[in-house]
Amino acid sequence: MSDIFFLILRRMRMPLIFLISVYSISTIGMTLMPGIDPNGDTWHMSFFHAFYFVSFMGTTIGFGEIPYPFTDAQRAWVLGCIYTSVIAWLYGIGSLLRLVQDETFRYAVSERNFRVSINRIDQPFYIICGYGETGELITQGLADMGIQTVVIDIDPERTNAIELNNLSIPPIVLNADIKEPKNLTSAGIKGGWCRGVIAVTQNDHVNLKVAVACKLIKPDVPVICRSEIEDEAANMESFGTNFIVNPYLTFARRINLLTQNPGLHRIQNWFINQHSEEHLHQSVAQSGLPKGRWLVCGYGRFGRAVTQALADIEVEITVVDPDPIASRAPKGTIVGRGTEAKTLREAGIDDATVVVAASDDDANNLSILITAKQINKNVVTIGRVSHESDQMLFEQARCDYIFRRSLVVANEVLTLISRPLVTRFIQYSYTLTKSATEELIAQICQLTGNKSPVTWRLAVRADRSPALTSHLQAGGALNVEDLCRHQRIPRANAIPLLLWRDNISHLMPSPDMPVQENDEILFCARRNTDLLAQRLCDNEELVDTLINGNEHSIPLIRWLSRKVQH
Repeated sequence: MSDIFFLILRRMRMPLIFLISVYSISTIGMTLMPGIDPNGDTWHMSFFHAFYFVSFMGTTIGFGEIPYPFTDAQRAWVLGCIYTSVIAWLYGIGSLLRLVQDETFRYAVSERNFRVSINRIDQPFYIICGYGETGELITQGLADMGIQTVVIDIDPERTNAIELNNLSIPPIVLNADIKEPKNLTSAGIKGGWCRGVIAVTQNDHVNLKVAVACKLIKPDVPVICRSEIEDEAANMESFGTNFIVNPYLTFARRINLLTQNPGLHRIQNWFINQHSEEHLHQSVAQSGLPKGRWLVCGYGRFGRAVTQALADIEVEITVVDPDPIASRAPKGTIVGRGTEAKTLREAGIDDATVVVAASDDDANNLSILITAKQINKNVVTIGRVSHESDQMLFEQARCDYIFRRSLVVANEVLTLISRPLVTRFIQYSYTLTKSATEELIAQICQLTGNKSPVTWRLAVRADRSPALTSHLQAGGALNVEDLCRHQRIPRANAIPLLLWRDNISHLMPSPDMPVQENDEILFCARRNTDLLAQRLCDNEELVDTLINGNEHSIPLIRWLSRKVQH
């Protein structure tokens, strides 16, 4: 508040001095100007009456000549005072309007409002550094989950758009440079409610600086960083950045998985993309990407990541790049953008199975996909979208698999934050055999009616599931099957995916595996249904009925039964 007060005094100093001077001189002049009373005697206004007259003169000209009609000298002085005071007021009001529009003043006011809002937070929140396309998707996802966010971005045009999104929990916004460590402190990183910092600007070095600042200011706060450059990612990893998300490597791994094990890709797709589904043609999702000849147009970060991810697969890759030397493309690279039919034919589009439009130009990528389809109607197309607004054009071009960097990063970050057991399941799911994968898919499809499932985590702790914890503390037996299904409530059935105990993951725990206190279990089930484990958490009667086999009648019948017995 003091900053704003002193800024007002500094900017309004001259207008106030001028206005006070005009009023002072006018008042003194009125006391000196001689008047004539009704008796013809000379009189002079007192200082108080002169100040009174000058005060209403500035706002209500024409109030009248009081207490007696003025002399010509007095009227001449009043005329001068009127015009001078009007100029003084115009000067003062103009200066005030300039102050309100001044960037420094507005920044001081917004920073004060930001500090007040931060001090009022009484729930867990995340700090999001950078409100581009990725930051917007993450903020939207966290708001949908009921999690408060604090957004820092230097561009007011981007943050002003937040109000148009109509989020259920509006973020607290600070327009400031996130490279300044003091802004992280202002955002509440030292506070007890801060659960993590998410750096998702498009500049890897800025994200690196945020990660360094967080580790120095408050080392125990988790930091999630977006990084598209391997050197910067290695640098982040060197000082303990908790999670680093590289969209190119992540999507390249998904292409690899879709080529080698479509079933596992389908499972991961269900669980990772629960916030925003990726665009993948249904036939490709079912059968996977074909092997054979692939054309990769553009050998930048994405093209290189795809080529490396497919290195160990029986895929013949032909790279197309306009400058193979600068991009360090492999030998045999066809020179060109791939937007021309001649270049694509030279690369072998006629018998290609997949074409990847991997350049950083959306127009060129669309041209590649359309030209490739015109030459070879059976080719599967994968397109990179650099700007979210161009996504609809790729859908119109009937691209089979669309790579959206922002969406990939946002889904990874939201999964890390909201469903850490899903992240562990994804990591360990690569150990599933193809037959185990197909069996799991069949179970999920049977349970959900061929619809995408949802995941839910059970934490067997007194604060999260008191009924189950009391049952275990009383010496009761409980196994995984007891939490997954019961013949009385078939719609509440669930499939156990992972059991987390003493920092050890048990993938696909067996039904007869005993459950212990402090276990965490990940289930999947149909949407819009309360799982059996959810119902058992805090319902001791239901636990006693379904697990111990002790029948409990409804309260009215129980009351009537007691009355009859007495």
